[in-house]
Amino acid sequence: MPCLLCLSGKERTTEQLGAIRTPISDLIKMNHKSEKRQPWIGAQRLGLATHNPGSKARQARASCEDDGTPLKERPLSLQEKLAQRKKQRLEGRQVSGSESWTRSRQLSHPKLSQETLNLLSACQLWKKSLHEIEGCFGSGILSYFILLRFLFFLSLGFVPLFAGFVFVPISFFTRTPDVPAVKTPNQTLDVNCKNFSYQTQGGATPTEKLFLDIFTGEGILETSFLFYGHYTSMDIMSLGYSICLAYLLTILGYLSLCFLWVGRRVVQSRIQSQWHSKYYVMAFSSRIFAGWDFCVFDLDAVSLKQHSISNCLKMELQEVSRQQQKLQQSRREKALLSLTRLLLNLLILALTAAAFYCIYLATEVSQDFEQQQGSSTETFSRRLVTQYFPPIIISVVNFFLPYVFGALVRYEAYSPSVEINLTLLRSVLLKLAGLGMFLFSLGQKVFCIGNREDSDCLMCGYNKLYQCWETSIGQEMYKMTVFNFLSTIGVTLLVSLPRRLMVDHTSWKLAHWIGKEEFLVPQNILDAVYEQTIIWIGMFYSPLLPLLNVVFIFITFYVKKYTLCHICKPSKRMFRASSSKFFFHFVLFLGLMMALYPLMYTIANFRPSRACGLFADYATVWQVVPEAISTRLPANAQLLLNYIGSEAFAFPLLTLLCLVIIVYISQIRKNTETIEQLKDLIVMQVWDKSYLEEELSKVLKPSGE
Repeated sequence: MPCLLCLSGKERTTEQLGAIRTPISDLIKMNHKSEKRQPWIGAQRLGLATHNPGSKARQARASCEDDGTPLKERPLSLQEKLAQRKKQRLEGRQVSGSESWTRSRQLSHPKLSQETLNLLSACQLWKKSLHEIEGCFGSGILSYFILLRFLFFLSLGFVPLFAGFVFVPISFFTRTPDVPAVKTPNQTLDVNCKNFSYQTQGGATPTEKLFLDIFTGEGILETSFLFYGHYTSMDIMSLGYSICLAYLLTILGYLSLCFLWVGRRVVQSRIQSQWHSKYYVMAFSSRIFAGWDFCVFDLDAVSLKQHSISNCLKMELQEVSRQQQKLQQSRREKALLSLTRLLLNLLILALTAAAFYCIYLATEVSQDFEQQQGSSTETFSRRLVTQYFPPIIISVVNFFLPYVFGALVRYEAYSPSVEINLTLLRSVLLKLAGLGMFLFSLGQKVFCIGNREDSDCLMCGYNKLYQCWETSIGQEMYKMTVFNFLSTIGVTLLVSLPRRLMVDHTSWKLAHWIGKEEFLVPQNILDAVYEQTIIWIGMFYSPLLPLLNVVFIFITFYVKKYTLCHICKPSKRMFRASSSKFFFHFVLFLGLMMALYPLMYTIANFRPSRACGLFADYATVWQVVPEAISTRLPANAQLLLNYIGSEAFAFPLLTLLCLVIIVYISQIRKNTETIEQLKDLIVMQVWDKSYLEEELSKVLKPSGE
């Protein structure tokens, strides 16, 4: 008989498949006549088995006893397990103490591991809240709150690192000044570049000064551990511990850990999204037969899940219909559609450029005002608004333009899923590029970028109006962080909550036409990523900013949960959490890259402030690393590090990386081929079982009649 599993669907003929019909008939007749009905006899005739199953069972039991398989996992009946237990107890009296301890450890180790995992799972932050959100609203909305928890621990991880390597040594150990190896005194530089004093809020009452200090990071906060300018260059006596080196390496090490952690999640989510998009293509059958979430217990959530499955099926049907319409388009229709998309993209670029120009002007106005704020004629409100002018403009741009993008993308005739992804992509580029424009305009004021020969920047290496420019940048990042948090609370209390009350308790047609606010998961996730990017950018200049972010995320979690459960309604447009997870983690990775590039460029190229901070006596921040290598490491270690940092090491490193990439690509291709073979095998097994079922029904039909 030919092997059915070795034949593809095209190769199978009626004669080849019919070769199995006679053995099936013989097997059925034999089973009717046989009283014992031993199925392996017919299987032997079919060539499906060659040994007695009883012997196989005995072999399996013996192998389980030999390899030390736990008794509860062995293929034995209850009576046999009881007999084995009695036998083990009798043998246990004769074994040595070490063997008995080893055997008991083998049995207790899996149980201890499981109990440990259960304990850690019970101690997870917000576990109950996350289960409630998943049960009521599904996994799509849950993904936002899981991201909040991830960012919470990401920021919290920096706190013990900074406290252990920088804060505790500065606070509790006796220190001596950390003087660099080469230092040339210059009285002119000392007069022009070290004449620094903290600003005061002239003409303001004590209450107004307190509010300004809290919201702008000046006054008492400017002289605290919150900002870079408070830290001084010191060595711990008798230990040779450099605070400068610890400060720099702690921040760079933390950012490297973030790079690895976020990169790992990007790779994992990419693999998962590839699986769902490439290998799991039976959209309709999977949603109909396996799309229900049995964790949902709330009646509203049940209705929401039903609508979600219905909407997903509609989206799939719309996609099929759109593909058919696309095939039927004429050349004129295709040309008109391409022209429409081109014009809309040009319009979007023009709007984005106008937004960037507004951000640039807002930064110019705010920085010019800060350099002249000694005047006592300025009112409290004007000072506060002017200093928050850049965050306000950036927030307005990030709030309105995504809605404009969402309205314009409907005229580009994309599928619903492409519309969502394209709008999100444009929103991401807007947020990150807007933040980049703010940093560029700020750097232009501080470092005279584009005009380094300016008289204000020529002597000190930076604008002499910014005597402690690291603290100034830290204050800008602090203000943006505070403003984003306050805007989240303010929108919830002043916009979302009154809107819900108007819809529920008034009969205004306008209120009911507007309706309840929708909880938009993608926009909320992008806001969280944007805020985390600000933290990464500002942590060098304000090292306690991650701790502040931990507090803000903790409060934001409960505010968003209350908003979701009591104020907003879930979005009508659903999205796949599995496939969108890669996009959101990739956006977070882009934010990290955007934070790393300006920080590394600043560390390597710009002159630190001469009037404050840890690196006041160094030409660049990075100078502390080669100086520490030359003074603190032996000669052999210096030679090794110098070789690693030289161009000669680049060629073997590049060669090694190429070899690793080639190996991984080959492994991926091999795994892909194996997956395809397994998929074909599954299909052939389905066909074989279907054919056997048909033949069996034909044989049984005459006997049943």
